[in-house]
Amino acid sequence: MKQKLFLLFVLFSIGALTAQTTERIQVSGRVVVVDTDDVEGVTVYNTSTNKGTVTNKEGEFSIEVGLLDQLEISSLQFEDIHVKIDKSVIHSKQLTVFLVTHVNRLNEVVIFPFGLTGVLHEDLNKIKTFRPDLEGINFGIGDISAYVFPDDFHSAADMSILKQGEYYNGLDMVKITNTFLKPLFKKKDNKTDKILKETDKNLGLRGVYSLTFISENFGIPTSQIDDFVSYVDLHIDPKLLQEGQEIQLLEYLSTASEEFLRK
Repeated sequence: MKQKLFLLFVLFSIGALTAQTTERIQVSGRVVVVDTDDVEGVTVYNTSTNKGTVTNKEGEFSIEVGLLDQLEISSLQFEDIHVKIDKSVIHSKQLTVFLVTHVNRLNEVVIFPFGLTGVLHEDLNKIKTFRPDLEGINFGIGDISAYVFPDDFHSAADMSILKQGEYYNGLDMVKITNTFLKPLFKKKDNKTDKILKETDKNLGLRGVYSLTFISENFGIPTSQIDDFVSYVDLHIDPKLLQEGQEIQLLEYLSTASEEFLRK
């Protein structure tokens, strides 16, 4: 009886250890930002394995992940996001992340022509200034030894060759945080602003993104880019072209591009 219990205990322990082991693979990733090409040095950290890396000049990175692992993508100039690895990422071994530029807008300072003495140090004391809240700036990277940095000109010759012109077909869209930093001061739109917004609205998708950006990030051939834009303008919900809908618009364009290229 004791031998049977011991055998059952051993089998149960082996099964438990096997269940806790997560198979991980190397995934190639790319960080994309709409308004800038400065995507070097973005931190990509796997909180499940406590290992991380940073992006190169092209925004590319490589990291080991497993199913349901949590990735944290952070940088001072962009909004921090968290990504959960799903089956589609494991299957394609590719990951594309869209980041949003971090905005730290200060209060407007208005200097009135009256009430000034002309003495600089006295006038400065009369002007109300704004002190930004720096608590939101996070410099914590953790253990730097856990990071893998991309090759540069200091690296050995056999490690300095980087992939050039590689394009990842079939974007694996990642849900990005839907909360953006609200501006601290918002002025009323003047007549010129309203005319410009109305003009962008009439341009449809062209009023939001350039044709080059659409072609490069959604794999649309240059010869078909006009047809794709017309296809989107015909089927898209106009609300997605409004301010504050950037993430939903990118997700829609990813799906629409796949449908368009299948035709």
